[in-house]
Amino acid sequence: MAVVAALLDEATAWVGERGYEQWPLPFPHRELAAAIDRGEVYLAELDGDVVATVTLLWDDPTYWGERPADAAYVHKLAVRRACAGQRIGSAIVEWADAAAAASGRRFLRLDCLRGNPGIRTYYENLGFEHRGDLVVSGRDMSIYERPVRSHRD
Repeated sequence: MAVVAALLDEATAWVGERGYEQWPLPFPHRELAAAIDRGEVYLAELDGDVVATVTLLWDDPTYWGERPADAAYVHKLAVRRACAGQRIGSAIVEWADAAAAASGRRFLRLDCLRGNPGIRTYYENLGFEHRGDLVVSGRDMSIYERPVRSHRD
């Protein structure tokens, strides 16, 4: 759990230096431990070192409301700053896409801070389309979706 918390805290601090409030700092360990226990948290390694984390959910009523079981939801994607620019984040999104396809899901969905144009452009460049805006826990958020690419003909 410590390595996941460190990745999330590093990402939160970096984004915070740019004027955006990403996640609580430090990230709540109880919440993180529960997600790990549920099998939702994944790590990415490069040359034997953990360099990124992502949480993959199979429903997300907080951001997307009640929906049919047609999507996987990407949360808490964080890449170690020392590894930025190596396309690790996009590789994790493609892994999530493959996991969604293997589970018969048609869409990959995520949320991000509405006021952060950098992260919004990042996800748009990965093929996600803006589907709406909402306020969750007092934070202005945007939701994005793309068809699962593994299902494309």
